[in-house]
Amino acid sequence: MEVFDKYQSKFFKNFLILFKGSFLAQLIPLFFSPIIARIYTPEQFGVLALFVSIVTILGSVINGRYEQAIMIVDKKEDVDALTFLSLLISLISSVLLCFLIVLFQLDIALFFGSDSISNWLLFVPLVVFFIGAFNSLNFYYLKQEKLKDISISEIEKSLVFVNVQLVFPLFKSGAFGLVLGKIVSSIYAPFYLYVKSDLNWRNFDFNKMIVMAKRYINFPKYTSPAILLNNLGSGGLQLLIPAFYSTVFLGLYSLMNKVMLAPFTFIGNSISQTYLKEISDANNKNSYLITRSVMLKLFVIAVFGYGLSYFFVEDLFAFVYGEEWRLAGTFAKYLIPFFILKFVASPLTSIHTAFQKQKLSLILQFVLFVLSVCTLLFCHFSNFSFEFFLKIFSVTMSVFYFFRVLIILNISKNK
Repeated sequence: MEVFDKYQSKFFKNFLILFKGSFLAQLIPLFFSPIIARIYTPEQFGVLALFVSIVTILGSVINGRYEQAIMIVDKKEDVDALTFLSLLISLISSVLLCFLIVLFQLDIALFFGSDSISNWLLFVPLVVFFIGAFNSLNFYYLKQEKLKDISISEIEKSLVFVNVQLVFPLFKSGAFGLVLGKIVSSIYAPFYLYVKSDLNWRNFDFNKMIVMAKRYINFPKYTSPAILLNNLGSGGLQLLIPAFYSTVFLGLYSLMNKVMLAPFTFIGNSISQTYLKEISDANNKNSYLITRSVMLKLFVIAVFGYGLSYFFVEDLFAFVYGEEWRLAGTFAKYLIPFFILKFVASPLTSIHTAFQKQKLSLILQFVLFVLSVCTLLFCHFSNFSFEFFLKIFSVTMSVFYFFRVLIILNISKNK
C-alpha cells in the first residue's frame, strides 16, 4: 500500500497542475458565455458548432495519433522522433485535405444543409493542422512533465478565443466573430508551445522517424480509427443535426453540450492525462486500485453535480442565457443520465493506450458510432421530433457507457 500511496500523491500533484490550467481555460469562455449568447443568435452558434465539429473530428486524427506513443517511450531521441513524425504527418495530411475541400467545397456545404459554412470550409485545413500540432506538442510537454506550460497555453488560448468573439460583434459581423475566434485561438496555442519548447529541428532524423512509425503502427492503424469513430459518434451528431433538423437546433444543442460537459472538461481532461501517465509506468502493479479509486471519485462528483441539476437546469439556462435559450435547458434535462456515465468512463478510456488494447478500443468506438448515427437516422426517418430523439439517444448512450465502465475495470485487472 505504500507504493500505491506514493502513486496517489504523485497523481494528485500532477492532476492539480493540469486541473488549474484546464479549469481557468474553460472557466473563461463559460464566464463570458452569457454575454456572448446574448450577442449572437442560436443559428449563428449553430454555424460555429458545425465548423468546430468538422475541425475537431479531423484534427483528432490528422497526425495518426502517433503523439500518444510519446508517453510510452523512454529515450529522448525516440520522443523527438515521434514528435517530428506527428508534426510532419499533420502537415502532409492538411495539405491533402486542402485540395479535397477546394474541389468539393459546394458539395460539402450542400450536404451539411448550411450555406453559411461554405466560405469557412477553406479555413478547415489550416485549423486542423494547428490542432494536430497542438496535440503533438502537448504530449511532448507532458512527457517532460512541463505541466505548467501546458496549463498556460490552454488559458491564453481561451483568452484569445473570447476576446475575438467579443470584439467583432461591434462591427455587426454575424457569425464571423464566433468562427474567427476559433481560428485565431487554434493557431495561437501550438505556436506558444513551440516557441517555448526545446524541440530542435537539427535533431531531425528521418531514418529514426521511419523506425518509430513502423514500431508504433498500431496507433494510426487502430487508435486513429477508434478516435475518429468516437468523435463521429459525438461530434458527428452536430454534422447531421443541421442536415436533418436545423442550424437553430444545432446552436441550442451545442451551447447546452458545452455547459453540461464543462465539469468533464474541468476535471476529466486533467484526470485522463495524469491517469495515462501513472498506469503507463511499466513498474506499476496497482493499475486496478488506481482505476477503481479514480472511478469512484468521478462517480460521486457526477451524481452529485448532474443529479442535482435535473431540478433546475431549464430555469437556469433561461435566467443565465436568456429566454430564447430555455429549450437548451430542456435538452440538458433529457441527457443527464448519459452525462453522468460519460463523465465516469471517458477520462479512463486512455487505459486502452497504456495496455495496448487498441483493437478493443476500435471495436467499442465503432459500436458507439453505429449506435449514435443509427439513433439519429431512425428518429429522422420516423419523423420524430428533435426532443424525442434526445430522449432515445440518452437511454442508448447510458447503456453503452455503463458497459464501458465494466470493460475498463476488467482491463485494469490485466484481463
